Amino acid sequence: MLFPPRANERSLPAVTLWDVILLLVIFMVVAVVLASQIDRLAALFGPELSLNGLLPLMLLQSLVPVLLVHLLIVKRRGITWADLGFRPADPAWYRLSLAAGLLCVPLVAGSRLLFEPLFGEDFENPQVALLSPEEFTWTGFLATLFVVAALAPLIEEILFRGLLFPLLRRWMRFIFAALISGLCFALLHQIVPLIPAFLIMGIVLAAAREYSGSLWPPMIIHGLFNALNVTTLYTVIALEGGGF
Repeated sequence: MLFPPRANERSLPAVTLWDVILLLVIFMVVAVVLASQIDRLAALFGPELSLNGLLPLMLLQSLVPVLLVHLLIVKRRGITWADLGFRPADPAWYRLSLAAGLLCVPLVAGSRLLFEPLFGEDFENPQVALLSPEEFTWTGFLATLFVVAALAPLIEEILFRGLLFPLLRRWMRFIFAALISGLCFALLHQIVPLIPAFLIMGIVLAAAREYSGSLWPPMIIHGLFNALNVTTLYTVIALEGGGF
């Protein structure tokens, strides 16, 4: 069997659209406040280890949504983390997720090649510039890998495939819920030339959530995709600097 059996549908109880909006608004306000403290974070952890404060900033911005979801959704609405998607999937989905994570690399790269010329030839991904240290260090690589490939997918999957997508599925068919949640996911990254690429990624992740009935497969896809990109970036930096 190429694809695992589809999981039984399980709606998200008690959560409302206003819950999700409130959560996102508070998260964005907190993210802005934390971002204003990036210089202090750099001074506290050291500019080299912290990528000038970026890594501890991303760490704090990742932990805050977990706390907010627990307080505003889980505790307030009396639901469980399993209701949000933290439940086992069919084992075949984990194998398929690894393949999908690998496939997303050329898929997203192809969409970038197709759409980026529309925004000018001099476009450079600001995420790459932010995450690029002056020289390769194993500490910097492992710290970046943990934040970008583990924490970031965890938070984004909770928000978009754990809350928003199941909420939209109450009112509309899969394709429309996947498109809307994927577009919100793409807009969150605030990189206009990459919106088509992130939208495609969002649809793939929504499909994994829909058919597996679990958040673990989309988290694996998302995490593997990010891990491959971080590893590629640091490999290039290491080779340009004379090796590992």
